[in-house]
Amino acid sequence: MELFHRVLGTHPLDGPMVPLVILHGLLGSSDNWQTLGLRWAEDRPVILIDQRNHGRSPHHPNHSYPDMVIDLLDTLDALGVVQADLLGHSMGGKTAMYFADRYPERCRSLIIADMAPVAYPPHHLPLFDALASLDLDAFERRGEIDVALAADVPEAGVRQFLLKGLYRDDAKRFAWRFNLPVLRRHLADMTGHRPLGVVGIPALCLYGTRSDYVVGRGMDAMKRHFVQLETQALDAGHWLHAEQPQAFDAAVRGHLHQQGS
Repeated sequence: MELFHRVLGTHPLDGPMVPLVILHGLLGSSDNWQTLGLRWAEDRPVILIDQRNHGRSPHHPNHSYPDMVIDLLDTLDALGVVQADLLGHSMGGKTAMYFADRYPERCRSLIIADMAPVAYPPHHLPLFDALASLDLDAFERRGEIDVALAADVPEAGVRQFLLKGLYRDDAKRFAWRFNLPVLRRHLADMTGHRPLGVVGIPALCLYGTRSDYVVGRGMDAMKRHFVQLETQALDAGHWLHAEQPQAFDAAVRGHLHQQGS
């Protein structure tokens, strides 16, 4: 399935520069990566992708990593991209890992942001329950939804991240761009473990020191599966690219420079 995508910058996709493809995390979208994407697009083509059931990409009753790997392949084929550097955060990081495992010839290098090939506790359930409990038809303004959500999601930054997925449909009613019921139904697939082989391409793992996604067993798993692994810690939580954008930018630029562009 070809996904909604944005191509940033003026560099042609069929030019000499290897494109950078960015995959967002659960409940996110390509919108989350516009600012950093525009910086990187000064030097190379940058492709921002909405994964299935997110953003402006199609909604589908299935949502698994094998599905998302094929979606990425279909989108690269549609764009005529033979090889790319992949950057993925959280769910997008796992998509990138499994894509590189299955199609290593299509991936020059990987940048994995705060994710590892391990199973995680399904701690998102309260968040999904909070979103599902909102009767969006009862609200006239976005600020009212923010206030209502605050009772269950007290972190303002998390609420602002979620509210980026809010829009008005053709009837001018509020709706979520992400497919909430399908994502909740497949949450165990998103947080569970899937077999991963040994990946031989260069890989950079950026992780937050105040996040438990990589520290410990996650790092051990990364080292087992990625033979050309470099790691860099940032003083941040799980949304490290939003909390430490300058350090994240520098790390990505450094990795891409090592690949020759």
